[in-house]
Amino acid sequence: MGIYDRDYYQQEDTPQRTRAVRQLRHTSMTNKLLLANIIVYLICWLICSGNSNRTQAVYDALAIGNDFFERPWEIWRLISYGFMHSPFWEGTGGIWHILMNGFGLWMFGRSIEQRYGSSEFLRFYLLAIIISGFVFVVTNLGEPELTSAVGASGAVVAIVILFCFLYPHEKLLIYGVLPVPAWIVGILYVGFDILTAFNQASGADSRIAWQAHLGGAGFAAAYYLLKWDFAFLSRWFSTRRPKLTVYRQDVNSVVVEDEPSAETQLIAQGEEILKQLHEKGETSLTARQLKTLERYSELLQQRRGRDDGQYKF
Repeated sequence: MGIYDRDYYQQEDTPQRTRAVRQLRHTSMTNKLLLANIIVYLICWLICSGNSNRTQAVYDALAIGNDFFERPWEIWRLISYGFMHSPFWEGTGGIWHILMNGFGLWMFGRSIEQRYGSSEFLRFYLLAIIISGFVFVVTNLGEPELTSAVGASGAVVAIVILFCFLYPHEKLLIYGVLPVPAWIVGILYVGFDILTAFNQASGADSRIAWQAHLGGAGFAAAYYLLKWDFAFLSRWFSTRRPKLTVYRQDVNSVVVEDEPSAETQLIAQGEEILKQLHEKGETSLTARQLKTLERYSELLQQRRGRDDGQYKF
């Protein structure tokens, strides 16, 4: 139960705006990032629609390009490009860019966030944007023309590839029809970008930033195989961890304990389901419980692998 569900927070006269802020705070990080991408896109639409020169100026200021090292003080572009998407109000743009990235973020980001927690997921996402953008810049240095990229594709590919490492046998539907294990989807993602690179080298015109995609995929592979953890980044900005304290006029202050980690919650759920399985049999389990039990089993396998080095993908 969250602290805002407790009786001393249930007040009928709570302002609507306050409730909205609380709801936003308790929204998953995946949905917050999705909302941020949509808001940035709508703002660009409102500012730039009907004015090609303004669109060009805004996107030049926020996109990442092979001229980045010529203007290194514009450091924000390493992040801002990842929240920009192809402008549908221009003839060369399209709505599918943000729709596909948004769907990929929502579809796979929830599982990654549940596994690592909201804070680590946010760090992973932002670092994936930075690294994939940097790869795009470096691989396009020396090109005679300005080449720029926008979009969350590098970070989304990183999320998809990390999902494929974590849950290689999870069934995914290609085009919503063909069921295949996740590891095949990962190979298809990377293979398509490699094929695009070869086609572009042969002179084919491509508007796909395959360099950023492969940069995101490489980052996800390194994150999983090297067992990276970026929690130390938070400690750089905070020398001590504050305790959350709730005050009430007629009651002493109460210290609210931290929520258990995603892995701890998964283990608790898995043990509860195993108990039910032992007492009532497999027929008593729902499809969702079976899925949770499968992820619980994979987590235990990976934990054993961390201990003895025997677990391989």
